[in-house]
Amino acid sequence: MTLTTETQTIQTERLVYRSSIPYSMAESRLRSSIRPSPGSSQGQAQRPTDRESYEARVKSLVGPHGFMYFHEFNHGLWLPFYVPPSSTVTVKGEKKNLNCKRFVLGNPMIAITILQHDLSAGLCVPVELCLVEEAEGGVKIVWYKPTSLIAGYEGAKQELVDAANALSTKLEMFVRWVLRDDEGEGKL
Repeated sequence: MTLTTETQTIQTERLVYRSSIPYSMAESRLRSSIRPSPGSSQGQAQRPTDRESYEARVKSLVGPHGFMYFHEFNHGLWLPFYVPPSSTVTVKGEKKNLNCKRFVLGNPMIAITILQHDLSAGLCVPVELCLVEEAEGGVKIVWYKPTSLIAGYEGAKQELVDAANALSTKLEMFVRWVLRDDEGEGKL
């Protein structure tokens, strides 16, 4: 079989949502709404053997905003070894390392609504959020709009675009909930 290649150009939307809330509050809210996935070390249990048991397992792990935890990368752990200017701030004469964590979260029941139209969309699900402590105080979440990654290429089926839009909307609602200014529970 001969190797063939194809380039599909997409225009990606990189979204940056900021809030004046402390990093610790944003991280706590994010974690409170996502639960361990079946494959994570926190979510070990008997492996589902059929569709019904798999869906029941997923349902038990999905948080109140429709997502569950898959993985994270704590850049704040290793950045102090290199001290890039973007990772530290001086507060009252003392250097402080800023927090930066990348979270991978998703929901297989949402993913199937996308993958049924294009298996290669598996490159973009589950989704990722980067939670970053800001030097001037507050926090931001940086993320790529799923629609632009999943269905941003020419010729994408409308059904794929619609499914990706539903995911984008759900993810945006979650980000807004995490970064809200009020102390209450917040509504979806």
